[in-house]
Amino acid sequence: MSKEKNKLEMQTILEDLQQNHNHTWYEEIYQRNKEWLQDVALFYRGNEISYGSMFEKMQKYASALSSYGIREGDEIPVCLPNMPELVYLLGAISIIGAKANIFGAEFATDYITEIIDGCTCDLIFVLDGVYSEIEEAVKASRVKKIVMCSLVDSLPEGKNPYAEYDARHGKIKSTRELFQEQNENIISVNQFVDMNKEYGEIEVSRCGLDAEFLVTYTSGSTNTNRPKAIVHTVRSLITIGRCHDPEVQKTTSLKNFTMQAHIPSHSNTDIIASISDALMQGSRLALEPVYDKDFFIFTLLINRPSYIVATRSFWIDTAKKILMDPEYKGVTLPFILIAFAVGEPMEINEEKFINRALRKAKAGTDKIPLPFSIVAIGAAGGDCEHGGIFYNIFRQIQNLRPSNLAHHQEHGLMPFAMVDAAILDENGAYCKPYELGRLVANSPCNMKCYKNNPEATESFFIKDATGKVWGDCRVYGYIDAQGGVHMKGRIPDKAGDIPGFRIAEVILRDRKNVLSCEVVEVEGSYVAHVELQPYAKISETACIDRAKMRCEKAFGKSLMERIHWRVRSNKEAFPLTACGKRSAKALVEEGVNNEN
Repeated sequence: MSKEKNKLEMQTILEDLQQNHNHTWYEEIYQRNKEWLQDVALFYRGNEISYGSMFEKMQKYASALSSYGIREGDEIPVCLPNMPELVYLLGAISIIGAKANIFGAEFATDYITEIIDGCTCDLIFVLDGVYSEIEEAVKASRVKKIVMCSLVDSLPEGKNPYAEYDARHGKIKSTRELFQEQNENIISVNQFVDMNKEYGEIEVSRCGLDAEFLVTYTSGSTNTNRPKAIVHTVRSLITIGRCHDPEVQKTTSLKNFTMQAHIPSHSNTDIIASISDALMQGSRLALEPVYDKDFFIFTLLINRPSYIVATRSFWIDTAKKILMDPEYKGVTLPFILIAFAVGEPMEINEEKFINRALRKAKAGTDKIPLPFSIVAIGAAGGDCEHGGIFYNIFRQIQNLRPSNLAHHQEHGLMPFAMVDAAILDENGAYCKPYELGRLVANSPCNMKCYKNNPEATESFFIKDATGKVWGDCRVYGYIDAQGGVHMKGRIPDKAGDIPGFRIAEVILRDRKNVLSCEVVEVEGSYVAHVELQPYAKISETACIDRAKMRCEKAFGKSLMERIHWRVRSNKEAFPLTACGKRSAKALVEEGVNNEN
């Protein structure tokens, strides 16, 4: 199908959304699933919750919010992970036309107080397991009532069939009673819902696609504890959900899939790509409250997702466990059919390593019998400001297309037809195919603004040389002849004469021996952090010597005096942010450590 035809079809779809779906997120979810209310909507530690029960809970939560005095347009602070109570609350907030401000407990204390006081109500929803981290901030805020949820609230009859796995982190427990003894303003979520015994069916708000629904936060790739607040409208969620429908995306239906939500809920990626999209497609949403690289493989064994979105770093760590760690010998993941890496660029070296692990773990063999398996890591993108607007499934197969082989490159991320993407040079002019520049994009999934930050909003929405306004993705990249987007690294505030990713690209050409490479600038110098392939055939010294020769050939001798080398062991790996992405800030803070 031609690009022009795709665009025309998408325009018709967007017009239909405006005319026939100009309503709340809750209404869209309900209309899509009202014919199969008995089907499982949520899976949580053995508890299966039907769509009908989920909608009933949303209505009860909405009634309680209304009884408390929450009205259309009000903003509610929320500090909850991926758990059923979060989904009920999102639906309830949507029903009454309010807005959820979902923040992380790891944010700076004064910033959390600022976030809470910036909301319009004196009520907060919080998990008992993180309350001690934010208690000081809450006490300094306007909050009068604390609705405290516990990870055991939705366990079936209080029993956890996965207790053996969960014992490894010890977080599935309740500490609420201890806090309630100390503070009379703390109530359980059940006590909150019981505030209004006359449940009835509350009328769904008439808020439409342009109503503000979510305040989420940037993913923190710089490891800041004061990430920017992003405001998204209902249009973002409903549009991306429509684009994932099988007749639009031209892929199989996800109706019988299990999709896992485990990325921190204050990331828009989690709300759109996992929670909302699963419910839009009528899938079974597995809610995972524990976000820990070392526990990720256990979340897969608990939830058995057929569709999973995780960061590159989580996938690489899991691949190491499967391929190298005797403790995980024999672990299989036959239920995984679609695996996506998100949040950061993934190199072909890393992709092949992950695919090797997926093959060993027999991924997909629940549906596709051995020895044939097409399951391979896919890639998805679109920063929190833009939503999930790029995707690429089964890229390993697409890499074999003649056009990709001819250019010796991996297949790019394909934007949805509703996305307008371009590459701009430093003067704002459009780059030619394969020409490196600044990636910009527009779609209905663009954020509305950064909350209370007009300067940052203005810097995000930039103009090209013709005066057209774009949302800045803030990464280097290029677009290939097929329209695939290739992201090549974050654009730093102060770039050196050569972007760090260009140096990393040269080092990564040694695919047999180098697994990962991150190059950061430190006080006018470059530090190349190199992680070798576990199956490298040469020594660390020989590998770095080879990398030095490649860099000298590519950039000249003068640059070599400014490159310092740091070999990271496979066990040590790279420092991560709270959202599971590699932390550039932490690498810079390590400073210059010339090991070779």
